[in-house]
Amino acid sequence: MKKVLFYTLLLAGLSGFSQKIEVLVVTGGHDFDRAAFAELFDSMEQITWDELAQPQANQLMLSGGMGTYDVLVFYDMFQEISEEEKAAFRQLLQEGKPMLFLHHALVSYQTWGEYENILGGRYYDSARYKEIPENGFSTYLHDTNIPIRLLVPEHPVSSGLTDFTLFDEVYGNTWVSPEVTPILGTDHQESTEIIGWEHTYGLSKIIYLQPGHGKTSYQNPNYRMLLYNAIIYLSK
Repeated sequence: MKKVLFYTLLLAGLSGFSQKIEVLVVTGGHDFDRAAFAELFDSMEQITWDELAQPQANQLMLSGGMGTYDVLVFYDMFQEISEEEKAAFRQLLQEGKPMLFLHHALVSYQTWGEYENILGGRYYDSARYKEIPENGFSTYLHDTNIPIRLLVPEHPVSSGLTDFTLFDEVYGNTWVSPEVTPILGTDHQESTEIIGWEHTYGLSKIIYLQPGHGKTSYQNPNYRMLLYNAIIYLSK
């Protein structure tokens, strides 16, 4: 009887280990190299993923359809969101849905003040933000070499990595909440110093990674590991 129980538990454990992590990737509001981006997610053997562009993603959120996914990845730069959709977003966070925000997702919802508290940071877009920020608007610089430092090398998102360089886009003069746990940093002169962090809102664990503008990052093995580590960490 004990042997039967042992093998039953063993098979159950192995079955759980092989189960794919179900990821929804939310896009929309910003152009990107879709083929290279899709290949990035296809390369992650332990996940299965769907993509949904805005505004359909917010409509799915409103209907409760995002509850079936293990991790939500936001790669959108969308602005329109209704009060009902805001409430649905906050409900997911109160339920503890893990969320990963990438790159230009920092620029979403410029007129929704609570979004910066959810994400733990804000890019102040001069074309969309309705007020003049105390320290001025944010900036960006395309096609530059970014030295990336692991501020917490022992963090699961940093697992298997050492400091590396990406050819990508930097954001400068962004706001980062003092409540986040910094994970990535840089000394690039045009960039905000903290470019990756962990945050909590409601019961949800949140990761933000500022790199990820285009193909040079999608295909970089360090960036791939960083993204994969983040998804695995959030799924647990």
